[in-house]
Amino acid sequence: MSIEIKLFGFGDDRPAQFNGKNSLQLDIETPASPLKLLREVGIEDTAGLILMNADRVIAFEQWDESSIQDQTTLTIMSAFEGG
Repeated sequence: MSIEIKLFGFGDDRPAQFNGKNSLQLDIETPASPLKLLREVGIEDTAGLILMNADRVIAFEQWDESSIQDQTTLTIMSAFEGG
């Protein structure tokens, strides 16, 4: 199963990079929950994050459900201070 993970809106305290890029192609065996995918790519601190599957925001209460399917693009957005 192939999933693309994109990072958007991270500040200097949480750089938005996977080996110098803002996206990562991830291959996993079975459908996975968004929370499992975050852990898989090393994101433990979920404070201030918003997850989107295509154009749909995934409610925080659903992060632990198996809802990510093959060929999905998961966007991880982070709130940060700035101006």
